Amino acid sequence: MSYNLYQFNSFDELLKYIDSQIANLQKVLSQLEQRYEAVKARAEKMRMIEKVLEDLMGEKLTTLNEIDYMGLKVVVNARAIDELSVLEETIESQRDTLESLTSVREALYKLSSALSSSYGAEGIPIIVQILNGVPVRILLKETE
Repeated sequence: MSYNLYQFNSFDELLKYIDSQIANLQKVLSQLEQRYEAVKARAEKMRMIEKVLEDLMGEKLTTLNEIDYMGLKVVVNARAIDELSVLEETIESQRDTLESLTSVREALYKLSSALSSSYGAEGIPIIVQILNGVPVRILLKETE
């Protein structure tokens, strides 16, 4: 887990930041999905070959090629199937982050609209605590 703090001068500035994070995440996710499709084709071919060999040999092939080195998983002779697994985990994580950012953006938009129309909250300094790229706490400062 990684916390960061950012300061914004208005909700508009904060919303622009979140929109740019969402756009960057969508771009990265698109690239990962394209890579996933390319690797998936190779992995499926290898799975078919392994299945044929297992059927011919009458036993399951061993695929132990991951070691734990001081808490870091190291995959030796990584196969397309290994890469596919890593891509699946990464894509799922990126999608979760994108969904969270989209929800936060919606909540912030509603909050901004309500505060601006009812209380004239323009120009209030905002501090945002971000956990792993997603805002989790908003501090509306009285003064600078």
